[in-house]
Formats: sequence, structure tokens, C-alpha cells
Amino acid sequence: MVSPIQIVLNPENFEEARETTGGGERKDFFAFEDAAFRAHKAALNAQVQGIAETLARQSEGDVGYVKVVLRRKAWAKSHRPLNSLFRSNRIPLVGGGDLGVMIFEARPRTLLQIAADIKKAEETTRLRYDDRKGKEVPWPSPQRSEVGAIKQVELYGPSDRRDFSVDEAVMWLANPKTGGSYHVQLFGLPPTKADWDLLDEGHQRLYRSFLEGLHSFGTGLTVERRVAEGRTNPLLMVRLGRSSQPAALRLTPLAPTERRREVLPFDGDVNRHDRLLHFLEHHPLVRKIELPGIIVKSETRTERSRPLLATLPIRAARTYPRIGIIDGGVSDHLSDWVIDRWDLLADEDKDHGHGTFIGGLAVAGGTLNTADVCPEPDGAEIMDLAVFPTEGTGAFSTYFPDGLPQFFDEVSSAVAEAKARHGIRVFNMSLNVLQPASPNQYSSHAARLDEIAEANDIIIFLSAGNTAPQETRLEWHADDAQALAALATARNDGLLIPAESVRNVSVAALNPPGLTSSIAHAPACYSRRGPGLRSGVKPDLAHIGGSGSPAAPIGHGLFSILPDGNVTDGCGTSYATPLVAKTAAVLDNIIEGDVSRETLIALLVHHAQVPAPLRKKALKGVARDLVGFGLPPAAERMLETDDHQITLVIASRIHKDQQISFRFNWPASLVDSEGKCRGHAKLTLVSTPPLNHKFGAEFVRVNIDAALQQQSPDGKWKGRLEPVYLPEKKGAHAYEAELISHGLKWAPIKMYEKSIPRGVGQGSNWRLIIEYLTRSGEEMPRDGVPFTAILTISDLDGARPVFNDLRQTLNALGVKISDIRTAARITSRV
Repeated sequence: MVSPIQIVLNPENFEEARETTGGGERKDFFAFEDAAFRAHKAALNAQVQGIAETLARQSEGDVGYVKVVLRRKAWAKSHRPLNSLFRSNRIPLVGGGDLGVMIFEARPRTLLQIAADIKKAEETTRLRYDDRKGKEVPWPSPQRSEVGAIKQVELYGPSDRRDFSVDEAVMWLANPKTGGSYHVQLFGLPPTKADWDLLDEGHQRLYRSFLEGLHSFGTGLTVERRVAEGRTNPLLMVRLGRSSQPAALRLTPLAPTERRREVLPFDGDVNRHDRLLHFLEHHPLVRKIELPGIIVKSETRTERSRPLLATLPIRAARTYPRIGIIDGGVSDHLSDWVIDRWDLLADEDKDHGHGTFIGGLAVAGGTLNTADVCPEPDGAEIMDLAVFPTEGTGAFSTYFPDGLPQFFDEVSSAVAEAKARHGIRVFNMSLNVLQPASPNQYSSHAARLDEIAEANDIIIFLSAGNTAPQETRLEWHADDAQALAALATARNDGLLIPAESVRNVSVAALNPPGLTSSIAHAPACYSRRGPGLRSGVKPDLAHIGGSGSPAAPIGHGLFSILPDGNVTDGCGTSYATPLVAKTAAVLDNIIEGDVSRETLIALLVHHAQVPAPLRKKALKGVARDLVGFGLPPAAERMLETDDHQITLVIASRIHKDQQISFRFNWPASLVDSEGKCRGHAKLTLVSTPPLNHKFGAEFVRVNIDAALQQQSPDGKWKGRLEPVYLPEKKGAHAYEAELISHGLKWAPIKMYEKSIPRGVGQGSNWRLIIEYLTRSGEEMPRDGVPFTAILTISDLDGARPVFNDLRQTLNALGVKISDIRTAARITSRV
């Protein structure tokens, strides 16, 4: 017998005042190592005084930016040097870089004050008696603790601003697809001249030197400001063109009715680019200089394998899942299933091959491939968002002369229209930017897709990207050691931008079953791997994408249709992505009402399973980067459970100074006579915290966390689950660095799990607690942070009546629960 998964209808009843611990005690990072501390203190003092002297004689004024690099053990909020040395009323924190790197706006006088406080740090270890521990423990002053927390202090310099050569830049920008402009992030935007009287002399010199320096490059230089939503650094597009016109600087946003400036022919003078880059990378106002990306399809390999006309399903009088396909166009052969089109491209600029293969999988994947490959029922209504013109013809630069920013503006408009016209909330974008995702910097393109998703309440499913043919990995080996060795030798196979987008879902590719040339459900040899940023899981999920090693008689093992309706086979992360998108669209269709983004993503992640070839203990460390949380099942399977388990969904918001505490009794059939609780528990949490891209790898500003806790006889609560990707315990406490990298602290998607075959604890009182932690100086949003938590409790033997046990207990406690598929009739948030 199967039972539906249950959603809690009254989560507001479980809000309570937030439990706070007041932060950790001050830590002495040099306890009993006083000679080493004296050397470190002297070095740090010299660094800070040296930077102050440099800024005092800086020609651009005395305003500069410094990096404070923390030692790995000091990444936690409670250890950061923000209460004594770098306190906010003395020096403003303006951003971050890699994990544990803070960036401050500095002036000489302020730095000398900090240097003076560094000198105050005592040079011998101070002790005090700790009654709880029964012994003397280090008890440093704030100055000594914060000095020890800092690894080094550096002036933000040219190497922080640029990581490409002049020759690489000129060659890259000469491609019209790029738009030909450098993307230049600033720490601050020069205000209009009317407001300069509000600035002190240092900031006036900073802005004046920047603007005058740009003007000095003379004819053909154009500078335009790109306006980005959300919290991010100001972005300028700086371009060198061939023209006799004087330099044109436009730092105000373009009005909707205002004509764009004509794009000048690109100037490939290497010496001129060298001078421009030298100016930009040495000016203190500049945060980062980047080369623009080029958008491409997730490069696929296809071959005609069966010249047969596909039989497509016939639409019936019922509702179908809806998907928007962001691509180069879907052919008329699928016109019965295309409910609308976004007509930007002329017919001659459309390339229907890629989009039609994707659309064919959405409409008829089951018929063409069997349910083992495409588990959802056939049929999907498609909106064709044809925004990507044919490659290799120069059409991209015709439609988008400013390059990718303009392309993503078009995507934004198309998505908004699809949502407004047809209520479409699931979109497939199997396109990538030819740039690998950085482990310490979030790309502007991922940030743009975040904005689009959040503004329209939609989810975009993104391909992880394919390797270049010459960099394809060896096929996955059945022997663990050989599989790991092949991964260790692979190069240039990292995730492609914008697949690191945290508001959307990225998908990797797996091998299909039935091929002799590759292992079923192993990572496809062409599928790029994560992590993207170090503080989360990317890709999120994986699905069948076809084998990179075709074998007769079924070729790549994944079938769809060509624009003329004939069947073809192919492979690529492009084709794995719509299979996950289809499942999301089915969920959105069969659950009544508006399903929150958090719930849709949580359902996919919670029910996903790591494929069998990656479940061995030796492969746990690499599985996350290859397949994320795994392969999701069909939507119907997610929404039903067997009687030996129960799945509860809590969809709500967490507000300032509040936490969610959902108390319940462990299922009686899983509690023995001594009060020990056994079984298996899995907890998934998906949230939408505020982001600030100025802070680099620390751009997620609020951490929403969850724990499943059991009450001890002394009344205290003890967590019983572990993060799924946390390494095996070594007997030492996990530092913040490990919690971020492996425990997914600060990641918007988290998962915890534990099998308890022998039972644990001495009582059946449990609670699911949802709580939050803000970054230093960050406030909780006024409307709170939306989240969805999904908890599954099951009997490891698959026999006991867990569903009925817990349902009866919850009803007795006054907890209102209902079938998630119809809960929208009763509650406003699902």
C-alpha cells in the first residue's frame, strides 16, 4: 500500500524565540607559542604600516582597498577581527574574495590606528581557570585573538584585478560574439558632478583620477554602465573602437526610449590595449577586469542512427506539464505541442536541431527511449523561446552587439512573457558560457540568471557543460582505483558558467543503460564536474545524457528527433537537462496551486539517489562534484511513499529573532523497550537567502540550517543526522572551513542523513529545528527567508507501520497535515 507525502499546514504554530549562544569564546590562535606570536605580530604591524605609507603617497588620493586574509581556523563569524581591529565604525567592509578574505576601504590614518591596536596585543599566553573544564585555559585579549586570526594584510593590487594577458584579451575581444568590451567592476561608482561637494578630498581625487585617466585614451574609447539588480559592484563596459570621435563616458543608465550608441569597429591595437589594462589594473577604484564570455550550446555529438519517422503522442483534453525551451528554436514538427513562440530571430538565423532534440525528449522521451531512461509520461506543452541565433554566421553580434549582457536581457524579457502568458515556471537552458566557473568568484552571468529566476518565481534548468572533444575523460571504470586515477589525470573539465547559479538547478550527464561501451548510470565521459564555488554542491543533479562512446546498434543510447521528424541519437549535458526539467514541470502540474521554488527543488533533491557506480565508500569524495545529489526518480514516485515510511514537508519562512521548532514523537514501532529509537532518517533543506555578490565566495549572507534532534534524559537536545558529504570523523571538531566545504554551511541546499539500525538515545521526544545565522553586519530580510524542509523517516526492514504511527501521533499533537497534491486548497504556501 502506498501513502501520499504529507505537508504540514500550520508551520506558523512552531515558530518560537530564537535560541542564541552569544557566539564562541575568544580563541588564542597562538596559545603557548609566544615566540611565534611575537614574530607574527611584528610582521602584521609592518604590513599595515607599509600599506598606510603607500596610500599616503598615492597619486590617485589616499583612499585604497586592503585584503584581510584569515587563517583557515578563523573563518567562523565569531573569530573574525571585526570587534577590535577592523570594527565597522572605524573602517568599512566593502566586500570579500575567496573564503576567509575580507576587503576594506582604507585610509592611512585609519590603518595607523589599527597598527596601534595590533601593538597592544599581549605577547604572552594569558590563562584563566575554567570551572566547566576544571583547568586553566587560554583567555586572550580581543587584540591578541584578532591578531592571531589574521594570516596577512595586503593592498588590493593588479594581480587581484586581472588574470589574463594582453594578447589573450585582444584575440578574444576580436570575436564579435563577445561584444568587444572589457567588463570592469568598480568598488564604487563616481557620483554625478553635482554631488561632488559631498565628497572629501580623498574620494574626489579617487574619482577624478579615474575619469580623467579614461578620457586620456582619446578617440574611440566608449564606457557604458550596466545596471544590475541586487547587491553587486558597479559594472562598466569599456571598449576600444576605431573612430575619430572623442572618448565617450556614460555612467548613467540608458533610458528605455533612448537609442543605443552605434557600436564602433573593434580596435585591435595591442599597445593601446596594454596601456588601457595597465591603467585599469593599477587604479584603486577598480575591483575586477574580466573578459566577456561567449554563449554556446552544450556541445553535442550526434549521428543519424535510425532514419525512421517518430510517432509523437497526440494531445488529449487534459492538462500537461509546461516547459520553456531557451535555445535556437523548435521545429514545426513539434508544432502540436508548441503553445507559443518568442519570435526574436529571423527564420534564416534559427538553428532548430538542438532545441528540437530537447523538445522531442520533453514530448516523446518515454516512447523513444523507454521509462528506464525517460521516466515521465509522454506529453509536454512547450513555449519556444528562440533567442540563440545560428552559430558560426556572425548573427549573434547582429542581435546582441553588446554581447552576453544584452543576450541575458533578452532571456529575461522572454521568460517574463512566458510566465505572464502561460504561467510557465520551468525553463530549460542547455547553453553555457565558454568560461569555467571559479571556486572563489561568482560570475555576473550566474548572478543575472539568479535575478531572472527570483523576479519571475521560476526555475531555469542549466546544463553543466561538455568538455572539448580532446579533453574527454576515459570511460568510467568498474574498478574504483582506476576510476579515481582517470579523474586525477583529467584536465579542463570544470563546470561551465552559468551552471553555478544558486537560484537555479544545474544538471550533469550519466550513461544510459544497454551499451557495451560504457557502464550504465556512471558519469558520462564528457560531463563537466563541480564544484563551481567551494561553498555548495554543483551540479545539483544528474540524468541520462547519452554515452560519449557510441556502440552499435543504439549509438549514444539516447534518442530524440531531428527538425524533419526523423529519429536520431545524441549525447550531451544539453540532453540530460530537459529530463530533470520535465520532472520538475510534472511536479508543478500535478500539485495543485502555486508550488514554491523551494519545494520544487527540495522534492527533486530529496528523492534523488546517487547512481550505483558511485555509491562505494571510496568514491564518496568525488560523487558530489560529478552528480550532485544524484538522479531523481519520476514525479509520481516522489509524491507517494510505502507504509513503512513517512515523508513530511514544511514550507514556510524564518523571520528575524525566530526559529522553527517542530516537535514530535518517534514512530512507536521503531522505539524499543529501553527508549532507543531506530530506523533511517533523511532531511533536505532548500532556502532562498539574500545574496551580495560584492563578497565573492561569501556572497550568501544568511545561513539557514536544519537539525533533527533527540531529547536526552537531562532535557538537552542532541543532533542525530550528519551532512551527506561530510568526510568521516577523525576525532577532531570540524572547523568552519570543513563545514563550508563539506557540510554545506552557507549553501542554500543542504541534506542530512543517518541509518540507525541498533537504536539511539533514551527517549522518543524529537524535534526538527530550523534556525539561521547572519554574516557579520548582515540583517535578516524584513519578510524573512523562505525555505522548504523535507523529512523522511523509514523502517530499515521495510515492515513496520511508520506512516500510520507518526500520522496518528501528529494528529494527537494538533499538527495539521495533508496530501501535498491538494494542500493548496487549505494553505497558502506549498
